[in-house]
Amino acid sequence: MDENTNMPIQKKANPMCLASFILALVGLLIAGIPCGIAAGITGIIGLVKFDAENHKFKWMGIVGIIVGILDVVAVAVALPAIIQNMGL
Repeated sequence: MDENTNMPIQKKANPMCLASFILALVGLLIAGIPCGIAAGITGIIGLVKFDAENHKFKWMGIVGIIVGILDVVAVAVALPAIIQNMGL
């Protein structure tokens, strides 16, 4: 509660956690390695700067890191097979 107005404090979404989640989802569809790396970095920054009194959606940062790592691993595992099928 806000002491001056007796109204509850409105929590805002942590922008870095939100960015991490969005980048991780985009990385599943397109550009897995760059989006996965960016999702991991923004997720870590978002969790470090997370303030429970003012922010919400901490889970987005955690999921962004996990899915971002999965993006990078999936592309790294699939890339040799893709290159081999292309005949390169």
